[in-house]
Amino acid sequence: MTVIEPTESHPAPLRQYLPKAITPLRLVFWGGLLCVLDFTVSSTVNGRGFKFDILNDALGMILITVGVFKLGAIPVHRQYHNAMTFVKVMAVIGIVQAVMDHFVLPMPAAIGFLSSLLSLASLAAIVTFCVAMMWFCLEAGLPDVARSWKVTLILFVAIYLIPLGPFNLIAMGALLTGKSFHINLGPLAILLILVFLVPIVHLFISTSRMKRAAERN
Repeated sequence: MTVIEPTESHPAPLRQYLPKAITPLRLVFWGGLLCVLDFTVSSTVNGRGFKFDILNDALGMILITVGVFKLGAIPVHRQYHNAMTFVKVMAVIGIVQAVMDHFVLPMPAAIGFLSSLLSLASLAAIVTFCVAMMWFCLEAGLPDVARSWKVTLILFVAIYLIPLGPFNLIAMGALLTGKSFHINLGPLAILLILVFLVPIVHLFISTSRMKRAAERN
């Protein structure tokens, strides 16, 4: 029997990569959970501001970054590779932003504008990631799991991209015009966190469906 070794022009059957994708996806889930459940304590020491996250955003972004780099190594197709490259770049930038956010310092308008722009790009990266997982499942011959990832995609678009996209655009406009823009949600923030958890939880569900598919093959 002839065994065909995987090459760039003749990749191995994608289903063999399913078990390898589960742990990275779990890392993305736990990292996303840490980022959403963001409880912050602020303090000032010797005139310098510092923030301590009880659930650390930087750690969350590191978990996400490790996960997406491992997933990006799976040979699906060119579009998948390009999509995951964008996701990987934004994940690394997310680590830098999370570390910088620990320091409460006066922020020049240009830096604030860039931060809002990167936040928009991060939202696009979340959507791109879900699309890439759909492609992965379709290429692996798992249409049911791909449909689950489509639901995950819709949830991220509806709960993250649609509300937060305009929010960042308004913040960018305020910076350009020199106006201040602040929103104090108060107790509503707790409800908002619960809503933001919905897409993350469904990401876990989609990953579990991939895991069950891997166990059947």
